[in-house]
Amino acid sequence: MNRHNKITILVCAFLTALSTAACGQVREDEIVNIEDFAVTPQENDIQAGERTDSEINGDEIVNAEESSVTLQESNVHTGEKTDSETNGDETVTTKESSVTRQENSAQAVENTDSKRTAEELLDLFINGSISAADSTDLTSAFYISDLNMDSGEWDSFSIGEKVDLDNDGENELVMNGPYGGMYLDARDNKVYKFTTGGGTAIVLSYTYYNGAVWIMYSSRSSAGFEFYHMEKFEGADNLAAEMNFGEELADPDHAEAGMKYTLNGAEISYDEYTELCSRILAAQVDTN
Repeated sequence: MNRHNKITILVCAFLTALSTAACGQVREDEIVNIEDFAVTPQENDIQAGERTDSEINGDEIVNAEESSVTLQESNVHTGEKTDSETNGDETVTTKESSVTRQENSAQAVENTDSKRTAEELLDLFINGSISAADSTDLTSAFYISDLNMDSGEWDSFSIGEKVDLDNDGENELVMNGPYGGMYLDARDNKVYKFTTGGGTAIVLSYTYYNGAVWIMYSSRSSAGFEFYHMEKFEGADNLAAEMNFGEELADPDHAEAGMKYTLNGAEISYDEYTELCSRILAAQVDTN
């Protein structure tokens, strides 16, 4: 090989080496760039992920705080509304309760009045708390203080017994007094004058006959006759039976004609009359 060819071979080898080295450098740069490119997207993804998580967490925190505030406001409003409604309900309930108590109190008074017994009403009259009146004339009301209660006078009254005079199961009050005094009946939450004596011709008393109480009016005369009228009640407003009996001159112009005896207008014998009187007058209660 000549010198020229040798130089040519050396030059080609050198160029080949340079080319190879250059290619290797380029390849390394490409590899580095590729690695840098691969790292960069990963970093970008990580940063993006971190930013996204941060933003999400921030949004969640903000949303959570806003939700908490909203919930607190809602609770406050709800509490205020509940308190307002509760107070309103309590006010209404209190008013209703007050009205109910008043109505109950009024009803209790009415019930108390409606439950007063005859005994209680008569006691109220005796104590001067309520008046009595004639059932046929309600304007004739009077209190016990209006009666003459001075025992030293002939026309005075005194408190007598309580007796079931009208056979209704409840007692009436006997006010002893002139001509038999007066009898008082309690009904319909009031006290009424049941009956009263009316002078020497109508002396009031009561008696027991045939298992019942009878009101009796007596009339006796110095001329030698006597007359009795009896009434049996079954409740103060229900006159159930009447009976008349007595004795009188057979001939008012001739006293020597003797006496005649009658029962309900029919003449009876002396013995029958005597037996009748023994049964009735023996049980008579004088209330003078």
